[in-house]
Amino acid sequence: MQYEVPDAIKRITKEELIDLTAKARSLHLGAGRRPDWLMEHLPDSARGFLRAVLRERTPQLSYRCLILVRMPDKEVEHFSLDLLAEDFDQLPDVDGKTLLRLTRWALSYVPINPLPPET
Repeated sequence: MQYEVPDAIKRITKEELIDLTAKARSLHLGAGRRPDWLMEHLPDSARGFLRAVLRERTPQLSYRCLILVRMPDKEVEHFSLDLLAEDFDQLPDVDGKTLLRLTRWALSYVPINPLPPET
């Protein structure tokens, strides 16, 4: 049975990410990074983006989300985090110019395929 997930792309701050990761761990939900790792490795000004990719039913109804955070060294942290629906809904949506910038930035990480060899 396929479950619907929200279409929205959400913003998340470092503080929100740490709090929601701790909450996920306390509820035995999935968390791709530990709160202490996030505190140590993410700059205080870090902003991330997330989208729901799967609706989980156990141990509690939640959304499996993919988190994307650009690091100061221009590397990208990409990991999953399970969020309760109400926590997902409370995060601000990404739209307008920010969504366009996010799309351009994300597309810049897609490698260009070489031309096929001539035969």
